[in-house]
Amino acid sequence: MSIIDGIKSEIIEKISAGYKEAVSNGSLPETDENIDISSLAKLEVPKDKSHGDFACNIAMVLAKQLKTAPRKIADAITSNIDKSGDIKDIEVAGAGFINFYLAPDWLYRTMESIEKEGSDYGKIDLGKGKKVMVEFVSANPTGPMHMGNARGGALGDCLASVLEYAGYDVTREFYINDAGNQIEKFGKSLSARYIQQLKGEDAIEFPEDGYQGGDITEHAKEFIKLY
Repeated sequence: MSIIDGIKSEIIEKISAGYKEAVSNGSLPETDENIDISSLAKLEVPKDKSHGDFACNIAMVLAKQLKTAPRKIADAITSNIDKSGDIKDIEVAGAGFINFYLAPDWLYRTMESIEKEGSDYGKIDLGKGKKVMVEFVSANPTGPMHMGNARGGALGDCLASVLEYAGYDVTREFYINDAGNQIEKFGKSLSARYIQQLKGEDAIEFPEDGYQGGDITEHAKEFIKLY
């Protein structure tokens, strides 16, 4: 479990304990229903960082079951939460959101973890060794290189690395685009433009399905300079 996952589990446990204490001391009403706070409490990262590191809407979730206003539920829970550990501060906001502010200590522990684990930092066992094959191709050689056709190799390799770090047994299948019908058509197009540059447009009929791009002519001119 990562440091931040451990902190989230800690917060949910404290919310659950705070709720139970609030019911025990009469701050919140008892109910015949068996309420499992651990499964109901969900933490979100607020878009506005001034609202804390994590926010929880458990008070709104419990309002119907407890027949109590969310704000009152949130106040009761936060009043009975243990604020030790990674929690620096807690506030109730809006209709009853509970906002949590973390102490910076967890950042220091993360730095220590990075130093200790080195290149293994960030690896998880989500894949549990399951075999995955990632297929990706080289840039298309039949036209000018651009980000659209050059990115396949880089993205494929990066995706494979991410899956490896997530615990999968990854096989990379990198297809080099240097054979097949398109390459044959490319070669015939280059040959035709080469002859046309030396002997004129009427010297050879350009293939009907050939590549018409101006880059083919430029390639032929460069080849003539060499040979």
